[in-house]
Amino acid sequence: MKSLLRLLARMIGTIVAATFAVFVAVEISIPGGFKTVVLPPGMEESSPRARRIIEAYNLDGNIFVRYWNWLWGVMQGDFGRSTRAGTPVVEILTHRLPISIQIMLAGVLLTVLIGVPLGLLAAGHAGTRTGRAVNAFLGLSQSIPVYLTPIFLVWLFALQLRWLPAAGWVRISDSFWGNMRNLLLPAAALAFAEIGIVARVVRADALTVLQTDYIAAAVGKGLRSRYILARHVLRPASLGLLNVIGLNIGTLLRDRAQTTSGTRCAPFG
Repeated sequence: MKSLLRLLARMIGTIVAATFAVFVAVEISIPGGFKTVVLPPGMEESSPRARRIIEAYNLDGNIFVRYWNWLWGVMQGDFGRSTRAGTPVVEILTHRLPISIQIMLAGVLLTVLIGVPLGLLAAGHAGTRTGRAVNAFLGLSQSIPVYLTPIFLVWLFALQLRWLPAAGWVRISDSFWGNMRNLLLPAAALAFAEIGIVARVVRADALTVLQTDYIAAAVGKGLRSRYILARHVLRPASLGLLNVIGLNIGTLLRDRAQTTSGTRCAPFG
């Protein structure tokens, strides 16, 4: 129980420190402070409209007071109002978060379904042409910037082949197949960048496992290499994979946000 409380306190402390650091960094990185972003260009701070805006966003207080006001609002479920849309941030999150989570989960699933077999294939054929070809593909997937992959996928599958939509979103409650068609391109774009990382982690762990005595015994029994990789190598080689997947969830959510624009949450619109 004490360990759980310490972990919880550490997690809360980390969140508070990180949010405060971002709060301060945003303030000092903008010439003139956050007021220059909120107030329309050329508007005097003494004008009635400017005063209403400043009071609405608590811009008169120092940075510590403003951060505490923001933190207190967050603890009550109030994330403030968007300066661009003018609507509460909670409404924006509740509208977009389910879509982002669905795309993230689909990206994780594709990453595992493709990355794990490729990692095992590269480990089982280390030193061969097949292994070198797989390693070359993994290096390619890691070297291409994440913002180029969706552009290429849209160009190929939406504009040239016209198989999938380039933008828009259909909720699964409205149409299952329409949702799948809109989901495939963004999920594939997110997964492509992570396949190389997952596969290389699996390959490194699998190569270590392949050097153990019980694998040599399995080979001595005449078991097929595919069976050995699937039944005897995959499970002990999955420990590092679980850590990578946990870290990649945040990365996939971030990349999903970078490839999203528009008020209708169009994946590539």
